[in-house]
Amino acid sequence: MTPPEPQPTGKPFDRRLWLLPAGLALLLLAAVVAVFGPRLLGREAGAPLASIPAFEGTPAGGVTSGLEDLPAPGRPAPDFALPDLDGNTVRLSDYLGRPVVLNFWATWCAPCRLEMPELERAAADYAGRDLAVLTVNQDETAEQVSDFFTEVGLTLPALLDAGGEVGAAYGAFFLPTTVIVGPDGIVSAVHRGILSREELDDYLAALPAE
Repeated sequence: MTPPEPQPTGKPFDRRLWLLPAGLALLLLAAVVAVFGPRLLGREAGAPLASIPAFEGTPAGGVTSGLEDLPAPGRPAPDFALPDLDGNTVRLSDYLGRPVVLNFWATWCAPCRLEMPELERAAADYAGRDLAVLTVNQDETAEQVSDFFTEVGLTLPALLDAGGEVGAAYGAFFLPTTVIVGPDGIVSAVHRGILSREELDDYLAALPAE
């Protein structure tokens, strides 16, 4: 007679038991990246950013020092010159006299993908106010951006920030980041994270009269 096989004495493994510690570990990793990300990428936190001149007619100097000098409401929006998908040079100062929405984004950014169609609709809805919506892609190729715009059906101006220097100067360390600039070239609002249409409407309503 064959002896019965020994029965397991422990409880069945419950996969749910490791979900909580795994989630806590991911949150800790995200916090470490947020705090020490600049150092991990080779730039000390608070290190000088690339100098970008301010609008003509505003205080000279642009963004030349650390985080305390990043564009903020009430400060001049630093000018820049970036190529678009056709190779044309676009300057922020070309839009002086118009309200401008600067959106810093990338194709790999899921919230950016959700936000883009809403920005497209806003540009059409605010055409009567001569609103300019400039999308500033962070460190991707013209082909990647063009393919994404074709896929989603976007017609917004797409600027290529190779190396992300303009994004860094504007404090776009998290994507998406949106900066609202008034017709006078002064920053009105800085929004980090996905931007809802209601929030965008509120920001634009707060702009000074043209």
